[in-house]
Amino acid sequence: MKIYHISTVHQRYDTRIFKKECITLVHAGFDVSFVVADGKGDEFSAGVHIIDAGFPGAGRKNRFLKGTKLVQKIIERDNPDVLHFHDPELLFLARKMAKKHIVIYDAHEDLPKQIMSKSYIKPVLRKTVAKMAACVEKYAAKKIYGVISVVDEIVQRFQNYQPNTILLTNYPTINSEETIDFELKNGAIVYAGGVTRIRGAQEMANVAKQIQEPIHIYGAIENEQLQKECELLSNSFAKFYGQINQEELFNILKKSSIGLIMLHPVPNYMNSSPNKLFEYMACGMAVVASDFPAWKEIVNTYNCGICVNPLKIDEIANAISYLKNNPEITVEMGKNGRHAVLEYFNWEVESSKLIAFYREIERAL
Repeated sequence: MKIYHISTVHQRYDTRIFKKECITLVHAGFDVSFVVADGKGDEFSAGVHIIDAGFPGAGRKNRFLKGTKLVQKIIERDNPDVLHFHDPELLFLARKMAKKHIVIYDAHEDLPKQIMSKSYIKPVLRKTVAKMAACVEKYAAKKIYGVISVVDEIVQRFQNYQPNTILLTNYPTINSEETIDFELKNGAIVYAGGVTRIRGAQEMANVAKQIQEPIHIYGAIENEQLQKECELLSNSFAKFYGQINQEELFNILKKSSIGLIMLHPVPNYMNSSPNKLFEYMACGMAVVASDFPAWKEIVNTYNCGICVNPLKIDEIANAISYLKNNPEITVEMGKNGRHAVLEYFNWEVESSKLIAFYREIERAL
């Protein structure tokens, strides 16, 4: 059975698609390819055939129009058995391909809620565009084989019109034999992820200034203007390093003490399953996280950090200061989070569900 994962948006070494799903299926004995559109050429990595459909050009319009055509050519050329799509931009193609192929849609985000927080869409139009997006998802999902998503709320929505929908959460891949040396924890405060306004860039800058402590920020920055603004707001206590490779980042996280995840309370974030939260926990870090109900339940249940209002500078600053002034509690929270990930929140638990899903497809062919 030939499986093609397909995306014109995500990078070829995307954590969920390549490092988790593709490699899991390879280890289970499947023939797996990942079709991307980055112009970097084909390659074979970790048992996965990476097929470059060609770079469609920058921008959403090019990804949607040219990217779809490039991907369709690859599908028609190679005629794989299963098409596993990862982008809402490809939903029309997914429905079209469902006539001849087994098609899966992997909903990484709650698309209608995501649209409601898009700054490039005029506020007056967002509700209408979100409703249209929901209709497109429904239109496609009814005709394909099945849907996979990351949180219960999205799964329940899709199950209303596609019963073959399963939950596959974004828990981290963990080496259970690896240990965290808590003696090496250096007290560092770290944020890792996309650096944008609605991910708390300005709040972190203001907090850094207030506590007079550096906050180390790793990840792609929305634009140069935002970085300069945050550096000024923080009195240079916000330290920006840009995007670094994952291995280097995890080595930094394992020695750091406090992980920040200050996402704003926009609809798409409030019901998300944040991969970064579990990565901090896996690295033995105490977390300071937005007080969304789903996140708060995890953090409080496993006593692995403190949840705060992400828009209130004083709350964030007080939580960080408490952890900095009580290093033994910070270490204990880090150990608790690490234990929770080893026991419950890890990809090994989820991978068996993905394999079972594909075994059903195999039997249906």
